[in-house]
Amino acid sequence: MIKTLKGFIFNQDGPWGPINDNDKNKGQKPEKNIEDEFDEIIKKGQKLFESLLGKKGNNSNGSNNKDKSEPPVKSVVGIAILTILAIWLVTGFYKVNSDENAVVLYFGKFHSITTPGLNYRVPAPFSKVIKRSVIKVNTEEFGASFNKSSYKSSYSNSSSNNNSLMLTGDENIVDIDFQIQWQVSDIEKFVFNIADTNLALKKSAQSAMREIIARTPIANALSDGKQDIEYQTKELLQKILDSYGAGIRIVLVQLLRVDPPKQVVDSFRDVQTAKADKEKEINQAQAYKNDIIPRARGEAEKLIQKAEGYKQSVISDATGQTKRFLSVYSEYKKAKIVTTRRIYLETMEKIYEDMDKIIIDKNLSKSGVVPYLPLNEFKKKND
Repeated sequence: MIKTLKGFIFNQDGPWGPINDNDKNKGQKPEKNIEDEFDEIIKKGQKLFESLLGKKGNNSNGSNNKDKSEPPVKSVVGIAILTILAIWLVTGFYKVNSDENAVVLYFGKFHSITTPGLNYRVPAPFSKVIKRSVIKVNTEEFGASFNKSSYKSSYSNSSSNNNSLMLTGDENIVDIDFQIQWQVSDIEKFVFNIADTNLALKKSAQSAMREIIARTPIANALSDGKQDIEYQTKELLQKILDSYGAGIRIVLVQLLRVDPPKQVVDSFRDVQTAKADKEKEINQAQAYKNDIIPRARGEAEKLIQKAEGYKQSVISDATGQTKRFLSVYSEYKKAKIVTTRRIYLETMEKIYEDMDKIIIDKNLSKSGVVPYLPLNEFKKKND
C-alpha cells in the first residue's frame, strides 16, 4: 500500500514500515520543506539497498547447491535501482544562462527564482523550471506593413486589415505603423499573471496608441508631434501593463510610418499643398509688412526730426531778432539821429548787396557819352 509523501513506504510488508510519531523526537515538531522530505526518502532508500546487499552474504552461506560466483538476484536489483535513482537525482541539475532568470515550481506551485549559473532542484516530475531572458530586448511591430501570421492569429481578418487606421483628435484618419521594444522586468509576474503575454501586449499597445492619437491633431501626427506621441504612448502602455501585473518594462515606442489612408492620399496631398501655398503667401505678406512698416516708421521719424529742427531754428531766429531789436531800440532812445542813419545804411547795404549796380553821372549825359562803371564785375573779381 502506497502512503502519502510524509508517510511514504515502498511496501507495507517489506523492511520499511509507515512513519509514525514514535520515530520522531518527542516534543519537537519542526516544519519540513519538500527538499528535507526528499532527503529522508533518499536516506531510507540507501538503508534499503544496504539491507539488500547485506543479505547477499547470508544467502551465499546458506546455499550448498548454487555456485558461489553467481550474484544473488536481490543484489542485482538493488544495484540497478540505486543506479536509476542516482541518474534521476543527477537530472536535477540545470543551467541558467547569463541573460536569464528561472522560476522553480514544485507540484505546480511557485518555489523560488534562480539566477545565472549551475543550479539544482528536485528532478521531475516533482518540479519544473521555466527560464526567461531578462536582458534581451524583444520587438513587436504593428500596422498594415506587418501582417505576420502570429499577429493575424490574434485578430480577425476584417480587423487586421484596419488595425493601422486610427482617428485623430480633429476627426481625421491616419494610417500608422509602429513598433514597441520590451524586456522582462519581473519573471514571477511574467510567468504567472498573464496567460497569453503576446496577446495582452499587442492589444494593450494598440489601445494605448489609439488613445494618444485620439488626443492629437492630424497636423501634429504628420509633422513635429511624433516624439510627443511616442513618449505619451510609452507612459500609458507601461501604466496599463503595470495594472495587469505583467512584469514587462517598455523600453521604446517608435512610429515607423504615419500617412493618410491610401484611398484619400492624393486629395490629402492636394490639401497639404494648398495649405503650404497659403503659408507661403502669409509668410511673404509678413515679410513685406516687416519691410515696409519699419521703413515708413523711419521716414516718419525723419520728418518729425526735421520739423523739430525747423521749429527750433525759427524759435531761435525769432528770439535773436527780438533781442537785436530791443538792443537797437535801446540805442535809438539814446541817439535817434545816429541810430536812424546807421539803420538806413545797413538796410541799403542789404538791399544792394546782391543786385547788379551801374553808376551813371547825370551831369555828363548831355555830351552823349554815358560813363559805365560795372561794380558787380569788381566784386566778382575780388571774390
